[in-house]
Amino acid sequence: MLGKLIKHEFKSTYRIFIPIYIGLALLTLAGSLFIQLILHYDDTTPLAIISGFGIILLVFGLIFVFISPYIFLSIRFYKTTATREAYLTFTVPAETHQILLSKFIVSFAWTVVTMILAYFSVALLFAAGGTQIKDMTSFLITIFEEDTSLMITQIISLLLSCALSILQIFTAISLGQLVRDHRIIASLAFYTALYTVQQIVSIVVLLPFMLTQIRNDLSAEINTFSTGLQSSTPTMSVLFLSIILSVVFSVAFFFLSKFILKKKLNLL
Repeated sequence: MLGKLIKHEFKSTYRIFIPIYIGLALLTLAGSLFIQLILHYDDTTPLAIISGFGIILLVFGLIFVFISPYIFLSIRFYKTTATREAYLTFTVPAETHQILLSKFIVSFAWTVVTMILAYFSVALLFAAGGTQIKDMTSFLITIFEEDTSLMITQIISLLLSCALSILQIFTAISLGQLVRDHRIIASLAFYTALYTVQQIVSIVVLLPFMLTQIRNDLSAEINTFSTGLQSSTPTMSVLFLSIILSVVFSVAFFFLSKFILKKKLNLL
């Protein structure tokens, strides 16, 4: 049944994202053209001025593409779980956790695909400006200090961060059902509260490890300066702990959403 629910979710949401991806492709082409005009014409010419405004619009367009999965999938989750449309959702012969899991899987998939396409769009724009894509790859490798394990861990952390954001939105919308009126405003308030609590807990847990890491890095720099030896690669304890926290929060948000949708469902 879970597979059928996922298939239905993809069918219901692809109409949203296909136009977004087409728009992203058009933005990339237009941005490349604007960049070429700026590079080949004087800044005072009308074409260069128009291209400058085009670049500004391009930046806003890319920002919209990055956040579009969270916007549109949040709207869909609200409509299918908190309004009259939810009567159809919960009359499907499936368990609540299957319904919730299918929505999460599809939302996560669209979010990851959108991020990847947006990255390639930015890479093509840099290429249009004279920066080779291989140079961008080298730049990323330099950031991670040519540490493959660190790069993989960062990617995992990024994916878990996306998953956590989606489940946090689902939980906030589910909690908003507990309020009789102004549920959208209530959902926004719950999201703010959940985000604040999550950040406070993360800071309290991570701060001692971060301070220890800073002290170790300072000691390593002092030893490097005094002995002339290269410092060792920083430990990833803080990063691993951050990943563990993301997993814990994600699981907690999933089961909290499931409990509310199953036991406290209050449709408009």
